[in-house]
Amino acid sequence: MFSIKNLVRPHILNLKPYSSARDEYSGTEGVFLDANENALGSATNENNSRYPDPMQWAVKEHIAEISSIKKEQIFLGNGSDEPIELLVKAFCRPNVDNIILLPPTYGMYKVSAELNEIEIKYVPLTVDFQIDTFSILANVDEFTKIIFVCSPNNPTGNLLKKEDILHLLENFNGIVVVDQAYVDFAENGSFLNYLECHPELYFVILSEAKDFMNQTRSC
Repeated sequence: MFSIKNLVRPHILNLKPYSSARDEYSGTEGVFLDANENALGSATNENNSRYPDPMQWAVKEHIAEISSIKKEQIFLGNGSDEPIELLVKAFCRPNVDNIILLPPTYGMYKVSAELNEIEIKYVPLTVDFQIDTFSILANVDEFTKIIFVCSPNNPTGNLLKKEDILHLLENFNGIVVVDQAYVDFAENGSFLNYLECHPELYFVILSEAKDFMNQTRSC
């Protein structure tokens, strides 16, 4: 049975998250001296004397409302590149594990893998820029942790066939990342509805305003 904990690097599972006093405070008022904030107010006409909420709850509440998901199911990243980097770091052991890329595709998957000394297996898209599911699964081994699928694809601009992505989900016991940074330009392209039905589809990367969402919603 698929379990995300079996894929995360063991030392990551054992880490105790850093927690500041601000994280433990649920209110919005007060002077946070531990954060070295200016208790006298902003030095400019704008309100720049306070740090923003480290958990970004106000933004997440808005995104959750327009996306029909829970705010606790959202991770906000610095564009798409930060979540991609964190995925590679969290699941792939340097010089041990590998990922599968489907060129031509977004270049940051390769950059993140190389920076973290992760082997890359390349399975090119077909002549009509679709997924070659047979070749992808033939390249999977016990050390394959992530398959990155970009749809709408960058740089070709086309949607990948939904049935092909679903075939990967049903036959790969690892993480399938569907990068949908350009989904706002496509009709009926979202994979959010499939996240509960397919636990392997653990991450859906959306546009710059709502990167890196993980949700549980019935199909």
